[in-house]
Amino acid sequence: MLKNMKFIKFLLGLTTLTASTIGFAQNSEEKEWQHVYDAREAFYEKNIGKLPNDIMKASNLFGVWPGGGFYVIPADKIKKGLWVYSTFGLTNSDMPSTLTATDIEIKHNDQGRVISSSSKLEKKNRAMPSTGKAGYGYEVLMIAKENAEWPLWFMQWTGNIVLLNDVDLLTRVEKNNGLTIEEIPVGNDENDTINVLIAKAQKPLPTDIKLPNGNMQFLIATVITDEEMQWSIENGRDALLKKLMVSGAGQISDRNRSSIVK
Repeated sequence: MLKNMKFIKFLLGLTTLTASTIGFAQNSEEKEWQHVYDAREAFYEKNIGKLPNDIMKASNLFGVWPGGGFYVIPADKIKKGLWVYSTFGLTNSDMPSTLTATDIEIKHNDQGRVISSSSKLEKKNRAMPSTGKAGYGYEVLMIAKENAEWPLWFMQWTGNIVLLNDVDLLTRVEKNNGLTIEEIPVGNDENDTINVLIAKAQKPLPTDIKLPNGNMQFLIATVITDEEMQWSIENGRDALLKKLMVSGAGQISDRNRSSIVK
């Protein structure tokens, strides 16, 4: 379990860009980047739903993750009425990143919204994934029953821990049969937090694909209750995932769901 990770606490500040503006020009490396992007986009649209025209980008990750961001996708191919919140670009051909952001300064208005931000880019050693992985080797999804803001807090939290703090979520999931994280902030109120179980996608959800630059795994973050968090510590994260699947809750996040353990 990753515990009390509020040291990465932030207030939501996302910028919306037209997706086509994040592409590159046309030398060989850039053509490979676009080839990977197009293959991933096709997989999403076949198995999840049509990508919106706009991608959301975290201002503190602009230089670190120039071709990546977050999508909010009507997940009609999974089930009508569901929404998928997804990283999009951790598997880009220019990942893992060789840059990190330091001296991050964020200014907010009276409503807590980001009005400006600044940071300094510094070189870092590339955290090389295992052979055969596309970029970091995974994209992270949260599936919810609503189009809301709180999952975007989680997505930006994910971008921060992967790109700025070099946390390899896939390796931790594989080593520990899943990963539980408690008290992730998802609002301006410090008490507005969620617990999540991160695990590999389970069928009938799309699970993985071989992109032109390697293998991509879907990791699904599922909101769990305090009781389920404690139960997973005592009985195992894989056991909790099995109970979620059997109960019908599956890997869909519902903050109002009753606990499946007693």
